[in-house]
Amino acid sequence: MDPHAAETVYRGNLDRIIAKIRDERGLDLAQYRTRYVERRLATRLNALGLHSYRQYAAYLDEHPEEYSKLIDTLTINVTQFFRDPTVFDVFRSQIVPQLLEEKRRRHQRMIRVWSAGCSTGQEAYSIAMSFLAGMGPDHGGFLLSVLGTDIDPKALEIARRAEYPLQQLAHIPAADRRRFIEEREDTFVIKPEVARLCKFQQLNLLTDSPIHVVDVVFCRNVFIYFNRQEQDRLLGVFWSALARGGYLVLGRSERIPPGTKPSFELVNGRERVYRKPYER
Repeated sequence: MDPHAAETVYRGNLDRIIAKIRDERGLDLAQYRTRYVERRLATRLNALGLHSYRQYAAYLDEHPEEYSKLIDTLTINVTQFFRDPTVFDVFRSQIVPQLLEEKRRRHQRMIRVWSAGCSTGQEAYSIAMSFLAGMGPDHGGFLLSVLGTDIDPKALEIARRAEYPLQQLAHIPAADRRRFIEEREDTFVIKPEVARLCKFQQLNLLTDSPIHVVDVVFCRNVFIYFNRQEQDRLLGVFWSALARGGYLVLGRSERIPPGTKPSFELVNGRERVYRKPYER
């Protein structure tokens, strides 16, 4: 076999395993560089003593728990403020103003946000800062509440303290640092203006009663840990939780499979922002 043909076969095998991961877990590896994906997959193959993507595909079928290990290998498991800044840029510059305008037009004051899988709270506080920056003085007459939920009680304890190592400060935009952060010797705290808007509670996304009537759901880098059946159930939970016209924000590498019911409208494909339609 000539080198070009061998490369075609190899790439075909890689494309098939990428498609399998996308179909089974909704993880879109097109967000990553090919060489990075190859290196990450090689790590798992070596750990399992396997030699081909075909063998690995068969192993995934026999051992579905391997998906979680693969996802941990492929994704950077860090929780930080304003993770993926372009997502928050779109949220702050487009979604927040549009949502506020719709609230004004409907003479509504309450804004409720659900950070599902909030870990140690950085996402919830980032959301609150984004809204406050867009509301203007005196919060524009709006009443904002951000609920962070997670299955890990220890992570929630950290979230409630609203105090973080000083090195995490680098991820917060300078204007937000000046307005919303109080620096200490080797830590910083979220000021009460933000902290009092954020509440945290323990919740299992698939077994506990969901949150209801929220305007935005953030569920980022959590969705991919569920199998397709669980993802469908979770999308149903979010659909029920969202008010009409409400927004769903997934992780940059996550996607809602085509044909999924109920069907969300795609708002921003690159940043994985979806919306519950006003009318069905």
